[in-house]
Amino acid sequence: MKEYLVIEKNLTPDINEIYRLIDQFGKWVDGSISFSGGDHVKKNNQISFNNTQCAGKLSDIVYDRMDTHKSFHNFTAAKSSDTPLITRTSVGGYYRPHHDYPDNGDYSTTIFLNDDYEGGELCLWINGEEKKFKPSAGTSVTYKTGTPHRVNEVTKGHRDVIVFWTHSRIKDPFMMEIYQELTHALEYVDVPPYKTLYDSADCPHFIIQSLINSILRKSTN
Repeated sequence: MKEYLVIEKNLTPDINEIYRLIDQFGKWVDGSISFSGGDHVKKNNQISFNNTQCAGKLSDIVYDRMDTHKSFHNFTAAKSSDTPLITRTSVGGYYRPHHDYPDNGDYSTTIFLNDDYEGGELCLWINGEEKKFKPSAGTSVTYKTGTPHRVNEVTKGHRDVIVFWTHSRIKDPFMMEIYQELTHALEYVDVPPYKTLYDSADCPHFIIQSLINSILRKSTN
């Protein structure tokens, strides 16, 4: 089963609008308000919007991109996602090794808003090794919420990201693996122009899609 998903530059067209919201309606506050571990674990800031409409607009921007990207749904079987959070890590800032709260969701996503800084890599503990991410602006990295991770200290500039958490429709890891493999296989199967149910009964694409739907229905019950 895949441990993480990278979607290259998915939000790049929206970055200017996101910064407009930050500059006009946002206020940077101490990031410790969203984590109780103290500044020995986390040293950054986060945006507090002065009204709920701004937070709603940010959610619309983010999910208009993420919800229309097939690979995100194939990886997470997304049921719902929480309001996105914008954080800024300046020079000397960091996030030491930690786990995201289980109640946050099943998958965590980081969207990088800029790439003109040094340090600040997102580090995930994957299969006994530390994997580092510092992609282009607009790129998202999604991973299982239980994955241990950290953010390297920023040494130049500042690192701006959006983070959010997603609740999956599929809780069973075994069924999730099957779901991910089936949705992956479906990408390589052509859809023939069948016209009758007799035609569709022997169509690999139709059969695989039926299995995917069955998994989702079973998981919803």
